[in-house]
Amino acid sequence: MRCAALRQPTTNPIPVLGILAQLPSYLSSPLHLLFTMGSLWEYVGRSPKPKTSAASQITTQIVSQVNTHITKPLNRFRLELSPVQLYAAGGVVSVTLLVLFNSLRSSPPIIPAPRETVIPQMAPENLRDIPYPLEALPGARDVDSPYGSTRVYEFGPRDGPKVLLIHGISTPCIALASLAHKLADKGCRVMIFDLFSRGHSSGPSATVRPYDSALYTSQILVVLQSSSLSWNSSNPFTIVGYSLGGALAADFTSYFPRLVSNLVLIAPGGIIRTSHITLRSRMLYSPSGLIPEWMVRKLVAQRLWTGPDTARSIEPEPDTLDTADAESLSGRSDRSERSERRRSSKRDPTYISSEFSLLPPNPNSTVGRVVDWQVSHHRGFVPAFISTIRHAPIHNQHDRWRLIGERMKNGSGPLRRVNIVLGENDPIIIADEISEDAREVLGDDYCNVHIVKGADHDVAIDRFDDVARVVLRELGLKSKSHKTRSAVGGSSRR
Repeated sequence: MRCAALRQPTTNPIPVLGILAQLPSYLSSPLHLLFTMGSLWEYVGRSPKPKTSAASQITTQIVSQVNTHITKPLNRFRLELSPVQLYAAGGVVSVTLLVLFNSLRSSPPIIPAPRETVIPQMAPENLRDIPYPLEALPGARDVDSPYGSTRVYEFGPRDGPKVLLIHGISTPCIALASLAHKLADKGCRVMIFDLFSRGHSSGPSATVRPYDSALYTSQILVVLQSSSLSWNSSNPFTIVGYSLGGALAADFTSYFPRLVSNLVLIAPGGIIRTSHITLRSRMLYSPSGLIPEWMVRKLVAQRLWTGPDTARSIEPEPDTLDTADAESLSGRSDRSERSERRRSSKRDPTYISSEFSLLPPNPNSTVGRVVDWQVSHHRGFVPAFISTIRHAPIHNQHDRWRLIGERMKNGSGPLRRVNIVLGENDPIIIADEISEDAREVLGDDYCNVHIVKGADHDVAIDRFDDVARVVLRELGLKSKSHKTRSAVGGSSRR
C-alpha cells in the first residue's frame, strides 16, 4: 500500500491474511465488502500510534524496506483522500471485485433442461408423477441448435392442413395440449414446441444471449426445418400464438409473410398499452442495473412460485405481460363471483387462476405445479423469463403489425386476414383496447376480433373448444356442434 501508514515505522501491521481468509464471504455480500474496504482505507490513511511489540518490530522492518524502495518513489503520485473519498474508493474496489468474482461463476453458454439434469436421476416409477412427463404428447423429438435443444411434438394426419402453435411466457407447450389434440382430431397436422428454457427445452444463458425477436425467430425456423414434411412457402401454414406466443407469431409473420397462410392470435402481446405497466415492474425489469441481477432473479422466482396448494394463472398479473406473478384468490372458489370482481376492477392484480388440467390423465399437470416445477428444476427458466420481459416483442410492435396489414391490403402474400381471440374478462389483454389498436394497425377489413364471453386470460386453456372453432372455421374445416360452457360472442369483422 502507498498510504500514510507505510511511512510510520511504529504502525501495526494491517491484518491482510485475515481479510484474505474472509474474502469469499465479503464477495458474497457487496455491502459487507464495501464497509470493510472503506474502513481499511480509512485505517491506513489515519495511521494510529499503536503499542510496540515484537511482532510489530519485525513488521516495521518489512514496512521500512517497502517504504524505501516502493512507497517513496510513488509518493509524488499520492492523493490526499478524505474519509468519504476513502469509502467511495472502497466501494469501487468492492464492486469491481464482485463483478470479477461473478464472472468466474457465470452460467455456461447453454443451460440444460430438466430432461438432461433431473429426470435421468429419477426412479422410473416416479416419472409418471412429474407435472410434465417426457412423452406428454405424441411425436416427440429433440432438435439441436446453436442456442440449445428444443422439445418438439408433431402429430395429426400427414396430409392435413398444417398448424404451428406457440405457447405463452410462463408455461411450456402443454398449456396448448388440449387445443392441439382438438385440431389434430379434426384433421390438422399439428406442431407444438417448448420455447427456449421452458419445459424440456434447453436454452442460451440470458447473460450471454438476450431472449429477443431474433432468438425466438431463429428457434421457430429451426423447429419448422426439423419436420419430415414441408413447412415452407410452397406449403404455407397456420400459426396460432397465445399471449407471448401471439406476439412471437405476429413478429415472425412480419418477417416471413410467404410462410403464413393464416394467423390466429389468442390474447396476444405485441401492442399492449404501456400505460398499464406499473412502476414496480418498470423498476424490477429495468436492465439499468438499479437492482442487482441476482436479486431480480430471486424476486421473480418468489413471485412465480405458487406452492402446492395455490392455484396459478397461466400468465402474470394485469400490469401487462411483463410482471412475474398472479396472486391467488384465497377463500373465493365461485367462478362467477370472481368474474364479477374482475369486471369491477380490471386493474386488480388478483384474478382467476386456471384449475384446468393441462394433461387430463395426470392430476399433477395443473398450471401451478408445472410453473413451480420449472422454477425448481430448470435453471434457465427464471433468467429467460426476465430476459423475455426485457427484450421480446411484447410492447410497441405497432410498426411490425402495420406491415402485416399493408401486405394483406396489397395481396403480397397468402395471408388474407388476422383472427384475434380475446377473453371478455381478461385483465391483462384488455379486449376493448386490443380490438381498437389491432383494427388501427391491421386495417378494419383485415382484422377479425372474436370475444369469448366470460373468458379470462386462460382462454386458450379452459376455453380451447371456442378457440379451436375459430381456427377450424378459418381452415374451412367443420367443428362438430356440441354444447360448451359458453359460446364465442362478440365476433366481428371490423
